[in-house]
Amino acid sequence: MKRLAKHDPRPDVQTSAWNAILSSRGDEAITEFLTTGLSAAKERAAERARRNREFIERTNKFSLPGSAVRITSARALSGSDNEQDEYVRSGLAKAQQADKDTNNQYQEKLAKLAKEDRDYVADLAANDPGVQVRAAANRALSQGDDEAIGLFFKYYWASAARLDDEAFRRYTADQDAMWHSDVQRLIEVAEYAEQQEKAASGEAARKARADAIAAWRAVQAQAGQSSVDWTAEGEKASRQSAAWAAVADHARTATGEQDWADVLARGDAGRTSWADEAAWALAQANAWKAMADQARASADAAAARDQGDR
Repeated sequence: MKRLAKHDPRPDVQTSAWNAILSSRGDEAITEFLTTGLSAAKERAAERARRNREFIERTNKFSLPGSAVRITSARALSGSDNEQDEYVRSGLAKAQQADKDTNNQYQEKLAKLAKEDRDYVADLAANDPGVQVRAAANRALSQGDDEAIGLFFKYYWASAARLDDEAFRRYTADQDAMWHSDVQRLIEVAEYAEQQEKAASGEAARKARADAIAAWRAVQAQAGQSSVDWTAEGEKASRQSAAWAAVADHARTATGEQDWADVLARGDAGRTSWADEAAWALAQANAWKAMADQARASADAAAARDQGDR
């Protein structure tokens, strides 16, 4: 729950999660959030993203060619939902002011490109673990000119990295909520069956016990698969962390004229952030494994009772 409040990339989800956590209604508010509030918050986030994108598309369409508004709105359209929200809130106003200052003639200042810079982008295009970073690097290379590579270093690399980061956080948050919902439903079925078993006798008790065994086995299977899936997500995050550590190492010794200090800071931050994601995923994998083990023990205990009753 606190992970949603602290790390979900959607501000609407974060706000709703914090409201539930801090509510005076305690567990009731948290249960309400998980059952209905979360989906409502995600819908609000999707609607906000849709409105932002439509606004930026209109802004881009009707802006002057060569203006800061035209260029920055086009960049925003390739970014994440959060970047587009930031553009609507403040980025557009900054671009409009820049156009007033330069009479709608945007001047892009890019560092001189060296062959090693182009080679490095080619390496990212082939080997970076982030889908969006690879795509952005390939787009820059496919355009062929130095300006495209320079813009990748200055803007599109960081933007694509945010897309990869937010996609990971959104996917794992959504999957975790779905897994918890499914498993909680199965646990309730199992516990109800055990209550029925205690209240009954004879064939009715045996039928309830069989239902409990089946439900606990289903919990075991679902929780076990969730543990496997979280382990896989942790491995993805670990690869990202290692890749950003390599970026930082490269930036420390790079001799080109790109803003390697910024790349170094980005690499160090990415390494730490993705390492935290990997640690979280491992903790989740272990928690799901413990749940699967407990479900197996409950099913085995019910099966032992069944054998003793025959």
